Amino acid sequence: MTPVLTSEIESNNITFNTTTSEMLRVAKDGFYVRGKRVNQDDKEAEVVYNAFHQWLTWATLNRNY
Repeated sequence: MTPVLTSEIESNNITFNTTTSEMLRVAKDGFYVRGKRVNQDDKEAEVVYNAFHQWLTWATLNRNY
């Protein structure tokens, strides 16, 4: 099973996963949403926030109690 949240110290990456794919990655060179780099413009924060919100909703609905 793929971990839902991973952190790679040597590459300074934080990755938010679903069971099948990468949803959001925070890297030295920027943010990635579903594997594609997000352009640094006035919409960057909104795109990253929406991806994080979608991941958080998915993680909440799929957690085991």
